Amino acid sequence: MNNEIKNFYKQVSFYTNAGIYKDYFATLPNDINKLRDLVCDQHIHKMRVFRSLKKEEVGKNFIWYNFLYDALNTATAMTSEIFRLDEKGFYYNRPVEKRIVVTCRYISILFASIMKAKGIPCRCRSGFAPYIYEDYNVDHWINEYWDEKEKRWIAIDAEIQDITRTYDKNINLYDIKTEFEYPADLWLKARRGELKNLDKYLKHTSYKGIDILAHVLFLDFNALMNIELPYKYTPEFVYEDNFDKLTNKDYAELDTLAKLMLDPDKNFDELKHLWETNEKFRLLHGPSYNPYI
Repeated sequence: MNNEIKNFYKQVSFYTNAGIYKDYFATLPNDINKLRDLVCDQHIHKMRVFRSLKKEEVGKNFIWYNFLYDALNTATAMTSEIFRLDEKGFYYNRPVEKRIVVTCRYISILFASIMKAKGIPCRCRSGFAPYIYEDYNVDHWINEYWDEKEKRWIAIDAEIQDITRTYDKNINLYDIKTEFEYPADLWLKARRGELKNLDKYLKHTSYKGIDILAHVLFLDFNALMNIELPYKYTPEFVYEDNFDKLTNKDYAELDTLAKLMLDPDKNFDELKHLWETNEKFRLLHGPSYNPYI
């Protein structure tokens, strides 16, 4: 991989900017597997709070603002809250009541921010994890970092804790690329009629079909461009009922995007050109959408 691409993934976004914590991040473990475990120990997934903890534990340890996790939308916000909850900062086996309440996208951003602060190329990726639950393939975020010794991207899941994993606990979370399902591959399989278990991706969502793959495809596309969009953002032309109005040209554009994303390093220049020039891909619908603008 050329230096231009490596340098691009050393850059930070609004979300991954370490800000005042850059020097602190540089002091965290250089062993990436140990760093993964450390980052993982700073959080509790909101669904574990709802599903796994006893009601009295929740009432005692998690006051109302802990669940406003969107307020922790950046690496600096998360780190500030980690220090607010315990001035010791990052440490292993952090008590549950002193952990930030966030989900996979947030931990992916935090991990990427720390890696970039250490000068290691790192990117967030959005896709699906078939190894967490047996009955459905949940949408999920991981990281890829460039290993200079092995000359390859290593996919790592910094969010999943064994206590939250109900299925396939033998999966290697430190090198997970063969297990993680990338949306570009899924989209193209669905378009060829080869994705026979689409229902496993739709459970617990409001999506009706391959529109969920289009949504996650664009989350992953933006992440590859160092823009880690919040979950609810998606291009207007594929948003809800608009998806049913897609033309053959629209589908062809989505197919082309997915094919390029199968090898984002080889096709880096083309992907960046699409991101910079295709207005349809950049016009987003989200919680702050104003139909009068």
